[in-house]
Amino acid sequence: MALGDRSPRADHAARTRKAIIDAALQLCASQGFDNTTTDEIAESAGVSPRTFFRYFPTKESVFFFGEYDFIRSFAALYLAQADDVSDLEAMRATFVTLAPGVARLRRRISLYLKAVESSPTLRGRERSNHQENAATLARAIAERRGLLTPDVDCELLAAVGLLVMERALAGWADGPSRLALGDVLGAEFERLEKLLS
Repeated sequence: MALGDRSPRADHAARTRKAIIDAALQLCASQGFDNTTTDEIAESAGVSPRTFFRYFPTKESVFFFGEYDFIRSFAALYLAQADDVSDLEAMRATFVTLAPGVARLRRRISLYLKAVESSPTLRGRERSNHQENAATLARAIAERRGLLTPDVDCELLAAVGLLVMERALAGWADGPSRLALGDVLGAEFERLEKLLS
């Protein structure tokens, strides 16, 4: 099998996972996460409740599927940035490079933000994930600086970088459709750099 080819079984699994995610986002954004059951999500996705739990262990896990992959991609690309650019410039370049892939998920992101806003449960889980993501970024920053472990500066830069990305994402998702995510991210980092100069 050639690299990149997928079996019919893998294609079916990907379609089923997508249907569950799309159904969960749509329902939870419209009626609230806490008011939506896994049975409703399964029915809307055209699968059984049992199938739902084969793909996702909990209702919350649907909302954070793939997030870890994005952060790992960020860390790898960040470490590949040129040595002669600052850590902040490398962070901006990395987020802007990854933006087109994220931009294809605009509708999902908009629904996700509405669903998270509807639920203290999801907001708590998002905060926990944010801390884990910041720790992953801090380790990448430390590695780029030649440190064995992140220091306070690495942790602060990681936290600020994630905050800038989240602000840009929220502004882009709610803004006019002509806005390019990469442009919004670039502008947010430029604003931060001006504040620091």
